[in-house]
Formats: sequence, C-alpha cells, structure tokens
Amino acid sequence: MKKSAKHQAILFFITVFISGCYNAPSPPLAQGIEYENLINTKWGLKNYIIDGQSFPIEKKRKKDYYIFKKNNQKEEVLYGKKVKGSWEFLPHGKFIMLYSEKKDVYVPARITELTNDNLMITIFDINTMKMVTLLYKSN
Repeated sequence: MKKSAKHQAILFFITVFISGCYNAPSPPLAQGIEYENLINTKWGLKNYIIDGQSFPIEKKRKKDYYIFKKNNQKEEVLYGKKVKGSWEFLPHGKFIMLYSEKKDVYVPARITELTNDNLMITIFDINTMKMVTLLYKSN
C-alpha cells in the first residue's frame, strides 16, 4: 500500500472511530478519570459488549490483561502472549492510545467507566465495523 493510501486509511479509521464514539449507544462517558487511576493495576479482560449485548471472552483470551505503567510503557498479554508497547492517556475525551512497540500500529480507546474494580473501554473493531466495549476487572 502506498504511503498516501495508508495515511488515508488511517485517517478514515480515526474519523469512523470518533464519529462512532459520539453516535453509538453507550453508557454515559466516565467522569473524573485521572491518569493515576489507571496505572499500576492489573486489568484482566472479562467480557465484550456489542450492540448492548454482553458476550463472554474466548478461551484463548482468558489470561489477557493490561498493566499501565508510569513511564507510558504497558505490560500486556494478548491471546496468552506478552506484547511490548506503550500507551498514552488523553484527558480530553477520556481516551487511551495503545501503541505497538514500533508505534506503527495504534488503537484509540475511549474510557466509558473507571472504578477501583472496573475499566470499560470502547474501540472500533475494523473487522466487524462496530463499536465494541471491553470490560476489564482489576485483579
């Protein structure tokens, strides 16, 4: 894919994601979310919510988790394998940007709930073309 086509695809993805965040039926946006409330907690994936319906996670994702660290590094297990990368908290709009190790792949995720026990983030799934909310529980 040429660079300009790749940039157009990324711009399209971000536009669809942001418009989906504002138009998708979802719980009210989380209030009072602070950087400090995210870090140094092991957030284990528990289930998905698609179109208001809750779905269990696949067996191969039972051990998936995030630990967001102060230096913008993250500890992540995805499909049972450790993945390197970084993250960034964007307070305007309550977003987390999740980056691959080389920062060539990134996923914007809107925080819809954050308590001591729960972290709910909403992402745009490019495969299904739907907004998907992921529920994480602190371990």
